[in-house]
Amino acid sequence: MIGGWLWDRKTTDAEAKRILRDPQSDGFISLASILLSRVGRPREVFKHYIKPLVFCEHWNRIKREMRKDKWSDPRIIYWQVVYEVLSEKYHKKGIVFRKEAPPAKEPLCKEVGMLISGIRRKEGFSQKELAKKIKVSQQLVSRVERGGENVSLTTLVNIAGSLNKKVEINFV
Repeated sequence: MIGGWLWDRKTTDAEAKRILRDPQSDGFISLASILLSRVGRPREVFKHYIKPLVFCEHWNRIKREMRKDKWSDPRIIYWQVVYEVLSEKYHKKGIVFRKEAPPAKEPLCKEVGMLISGIRRKEGFSQKELAKKIKVSQQLVSRVERGGENVSLTTLVNIAGSLNKKVEINFV
């Protein structure tokens, strides 16, 4: 049994299990990110806290939460591999976790994507290098640059910072 991972939380192991068995509960993503950041034993995690299917269904949100703490970076890589192995098994059974987002129809997405692409090239970065800097996939960078992704302001600020630029928004 896993012990000690709740050392700084006012949560009992039983309460943590209750929260992690219900992905709709308020603390699920936060607690799951703490668990995966601190415990690197999938067999135990899946046996006692999170079912593998639930893990796969919510991995992208958990990963986003884990990215808030740089210390979690090696664990994110580790759990990403676990996710890929599990999702491949589920995919063979016909279960798909991430549906492809429809292309953004907003002309602003295309305009911003073209700006990002131009700046990235001028700064001498490949899509892969930019993706690594902002901890996203190269495919996401490609979709953003094509205008097929309506990125959050946070992602836009991260992209700009990685390209040594700042985001300025003007309402006209």
